[in-house]
Amino acid sequence: MTSSFENKLKGMFWDMSPSARNKLVGKIISNPVDALRDEQVLLRVLSTLTWYELIQITGSEELIKLLDDSTINRLFPEGRRNFYTHAKKLLSKYTLSASG
Repeated sequence: MTSSFENKLKGMFWDMSPSARNKLVGKIISNPVDALRDEQVLLRVLSTLTWYELIQITGSEELIKLLDDSTINRLFPEGRRNFYTHAKKLLSKYTLSASG
């Protein structure tokens, strides 16, 4: 990951103490899927990162799993909910599973 991406993550968690923020950013960089299982972290990431950044750090198959309906329904504004509802459908349609 680039330092600009790391800075973007740090900026996303501006309201945390520096030590907690650094720990969380490190976790997102080293094990993003595990870090994004925390719904509050996932919601903030979905609201801040670009679609391409999300796919880059999680992979499309894992992103489909993370985008459950309850998480999507908690996004604001409505346009973002609609975006991720449609994005999940497209990912589901065009992503091939590793098992074939």
